[in-house]
Amino acid sequence: SSPFLTMLLFFLLLSLFAEFCDSEPLEISYATFKALSYVNGTMLTCECKEGFRRIQNGSPYMLCTGNSSWENKCQCVSSRKQVTPQPEEQKEGKTTKMQSHLQPMDQVNLAGHCQEPPAWEHEDTERTYHFMVGQTLHYQCIQGYKTLHSGPFLSVCKTIRGGTRWTRPRLTCLDENELHLFSGRWLLSCVQRPCSLPLSDQGGIPDFTCHVTLGKPLDALVAGCVFLLISILLLSGLTWQRRWKKSRRTI
Repeated sequence: SSPFLTMLLFFLLLSLFAEFCDSEPLEISYATFKALSYVNGTMLTCECKEGFRRIQNGSPYMLCTGNSSWENKCQCVSSRKQVTPQPEEQKEGKTTKMQSHLQPMDQVNLAGHCQEPPAWEHEDTERTYHFMVGQTLHYQCIQGYKTLHSGPFLSVCKTIRGGTRWTRPRLTCLDENELHLFSGRWLLSCVQRPCSLPLSDQGGIPDFTCHVTLGKPLDALVAGCVFLLISILLLSGLTWQRRWKKSRRTI
């Protein structure tokens, strides 16, 4: 039987018992996402890099099964008649390909979930997943960018009003140099009004009014802001106390 017919049959059967997340994960500026584990039923398309193809009658996908393992294997062979790469070139290609899948996040072992599938030879540089409802993605800023809030920054595929949708993570990534540029504006707002919890940052730059959770470059400003506010309150209290004593003497 054709592997494509098998795949189509699997999709039809799986749709009766589970629901695919039919919307694409959200794109956050200067951020990337990664799944630490995959929900049972997740599919990974077997894709090969340029110049290679899947083996004949090979499976077109890998499937996360209920025993927390991936079913089927992806295998790629050369689409040319003869390809004899030099040993040094072949070794370098494998190393680059493996590094492209490494992420600065640790894998998580959850019941009924699968970890990241191992790389296969001549794999494409990007992987295509078919996520299930309930899948969680972890977002983080790319190198050179930071966020003013503390994580984790999660996005979950949920069923909402008859459709599937990814929840929006509370993440805004700013250039590391911009954090210093905004320091003066942030300190001015801090002096003008009391410290408050971070406000909504949907679709724009977040409010810089004395955020409780800030990055290391602004920790000194936080301490200075708090010290300044306390000093103002103490001076106001002493001034009011002296005026009250003078008013009593006058009476």
